[in-house]
Amino acid sequence: MKKLLAILILTAIVFLPGCPKKENQPPVVQKASGLEGIVETTTGTFTWSGDDPDGTIKKYECRKDGLIWEDVALQTTYTWNDYTSGAHTFEVRAIDDKNAFSNIVVWNFTSIKQMILVEGGQFTMGDTWGDGYDDETPTHDVTITYDYYIGKYQVTFDEFDAFCDDTERTKPADAGWGRGKRPVIFVSWWDAISYCNWLSERAGLPIAYDGLGNLLDSDGEITLNPSEVVGYRLPTEAEWEYAARGGKSKSPFKYSGGDIADDVAWYRENSYNENVGRITTWPIGLKTPNVLMIYDMSGNVHEWCSDMYSAYTSQAKTNPFVSVGTERVIRGGSFFSIERLVRVADREKLDPTYKRDGVGFRIAITAE
Repeated sequence: MKKLLAILILTAIVFLPGCPKKENQPPVVQKASGLEGIVETTTGTFTWSGDDPDGTIKKYECRKDGLIWEDVALQTTYTWNDYTSGAHTFEVRAIDDKNAFSNIVVWNFTSIKQMILVEGGQFTMGDTWGDGYDDETPTHDVTITYDYYIGKYQVTFDEFDAFCDDTERTKPADAGWGRGKRPVIFVSWWDAISYCNWLSERAGLPIAYDGLGNLLDSDGEITLNPSEVVGYRLPTEAEWEYAARGGKSKSPFKYSGGDIADDVAWYRENSYNENVGRITTWPIGLKTPNVLMIYDMSGNVHEWCSDMYSAYTSQAKTNPFVSVGTERVIRGGSFFSIERLVRVADREKLDPTYKRDGVGFRIAITAE
């Protein structure tokens, strides 16, 4: 009887309201505000709150782009003002007086500060001057019914190397010319779209390409309409030429930004590098941009486009994209191209698996 009474008393004590909380519970952190998705800024403020069920939060730590954890004491707000264009992550965790770590809260965002808005419109695509190559004809009217963003600069080694670090990929060679702000080279078309998909995932967007290289819409279904693609991608050939020509401004120049190749392009005649003793690529943004403030669309490195290469027809087209073929379009010419090959109408083709020192890319994304 005494044992039964003792059990009943103990049970009653356990379930009495106001009993001590269970010990050894880690702290908990929750988001309050911050950058998510696509943003057009280079400064962002993040705020959060924290609680410890059985103790006291000793400090918070934050981490930018997966680097080292930074002690921010007990502050619950942080302003990050030195990030670049591209995909970023910001993380916060708490540590309590028992040295227990909390959950980690993560913000994923992508800054498009260094991307240029290209408003939709109509233009004549191809050799409108009459001195180009056969595959630039016949000229034909193209209408782009949507707005899109395109990279202000070609993707650099700094940007592509961050992707390689995050995905544990082997970094492409730089031919001994240097990395940093030079356009990335020795990247295949498949490398370029993998980078695009990585950017999309970092920004919390649906990826733009499946494993076969097909364009995907917001539901992950194959599409032939670039306006239905939400994630980061390579520009279509038509988008590339329209942007190179200055979009709605309809600039009359043969090269992207002017009629004098030396002013706007690194090409065979001016790309000699005395430090290396040969012609090379050059850091982005050193030449005159076009009217939209896009740099290096003529010269420096050829740029992969989304499209398969195909012959032109005279038929007018709306939002064109070519998905059938064996070779991908490259545009813009490069540091080893003759002057004629850095015109905005020039087009070339390359096996999508091929990597060379004169081929890189820039990114695009359909505007919301």
